[in-house]
Amino acid sequence: MVRETGLRAANVQRTRRGILDAARRHLVASGYHRLSLEDVAADAGVTRVTIYRHFESKLGLLDAVGEDLAQRSGLVAGMREAAGIGDPAAAFTAMVGELCRFWGTDPELLRRLISLSAVDPEAHQVVAGREDWRLRRIGGFVRRLADAGRLQEPFGVRQATVVVGTVTGFPACDEIATRLRADLTGLGRTLLPLLGSVVRLD
Repeated sequence: MVRETGLRAANVQRTRRGILDAARRHLVASGYHRLSLEDVAADAGVTRVTIYRHFESKLGLLDAVGEDLAQRSGLVAGMREAAGIGDPAAAFTAMVGELCRFWGTDPELLRRLISLSAVDPEAHQVVAGREDWRLRRIGGFVRRLADAGRLQEPFGVRQATVVVGTVTGFPACDEIATRLRADLTGLGRTLLPLLGSVVRLD
């Protein structure tokens, strides 16, 4: 019985993985509005009903694709590890590097998600929720620097968080990396001198 339960759970996970991989491929190729659940189901070797059973809706599938990217890339663990660094400047530096590493894991998918959020209210809610999470984490790093007297004039915590959040966001990082023909994953080295006008990292 235990073995059967384990096999069933493994099959469920394989099915979910197949659907997410297929959805990612079709989302990048066609965009959200042209994303057909029938095509995703056929690609994943399942029925449309199975997709609804796992994700409830097309929007739920989109949310799951974004969450899957964050989990596979180790973003949450990486941000937690950066927050655990004792020195606030070193922690901030690690945080910027972690965000850039994440942006570089699947930029094609991220471009689709960001562009979609600009035109679709429901998708905007999904992306905005993840962006709020990122900004709250950045605010924590900025507050630590503020407590250590490391914010540049005239920035307070809120202003510094907004600027750091904007500069380290995917749209800005993607634009800078594209124009410099640089790798997104290592862009932190370029951003840190720029962010030095907001926070002191020496």
